[in-house]
Amino acid sequence: MRSVALATQSPLVTGGIGVDFSEHEQAWHDYNSAFIVSAGGQIVGRYDKIHLVPFGEYIPFQNLLAFARKLTGRVSSFARGTEHKVFLLDTQNGGRHRYGVFICYEAVFADEVRQLARNGAEVLVNISDDGWYGDTSAPWQHLNMARMRAIENRRWLLRDTNTGVTAVIDPYGCVRQSIPRHQVDALPAEFGFRDGITFYTAHGDVFGWACVILGLGIVGWSARKLLR
Repeated sequence: MRSVALATQSPLVTGGIGVDFSEHEQAWHDYNSAFIVSAGGQIVGRYDKIHLVPFGEYIPFQNLLAFARKLTGRVSSFARGTEHKVFLLDTQNGGRHRYGVFICYEAVFADEVRQLARNGAEVLVNISDDGWYGDTSAPWQHLNMARMRAIENRRWLLRDTNTGVTAVIDPYGCVRQSIPRHQVDALPAEFGFRDGITFYTAHGDVFGWACVILGLGIVGWSARKLLR
């Protein structure tokens, strides 16, 4: 990866296994990570995936579900990341911009992705292993979830996958460019940087919860009136 960055004079975001040693636990921990490599070939940051896939990247309630390990075989046992990190990278024209990276099905969790925009990310980057899904509708559903994250935060989103759908999504959720599934290729694309904060970025699901509370209130009022 360092050689590629040096040869192209471009920064990279690439997936890998992060490893840390815990002095407190006296044990090594593995993470599903994204490494940030500068145009000069230095590793300048690492994001550790926060939302792990149950029974794919870890086994929940291992003490209660002891049988699950036999069912899942050599399932990975990753540790969970804790920080919504934003990375500052240089552009070829001398500017500096902040990138927020999230991994695979973290695209499903709107409240997680908005933290990146709140922390100053001017563009979002999603790297994903969509090989799990095979030739089903799931890769397209996954893409549409990522599109919603772009809309909610009004950010350009660069999405890179191994089997598809690799795409560039604008702040309004439109797929500007993409690569056909199962095709090995590069996707040169234009995108922009934005730093505005939307209502959703700032407040999250407050509107949704307000609707839930209002709905429960109406149901309660109706039930009381009916009982009377």
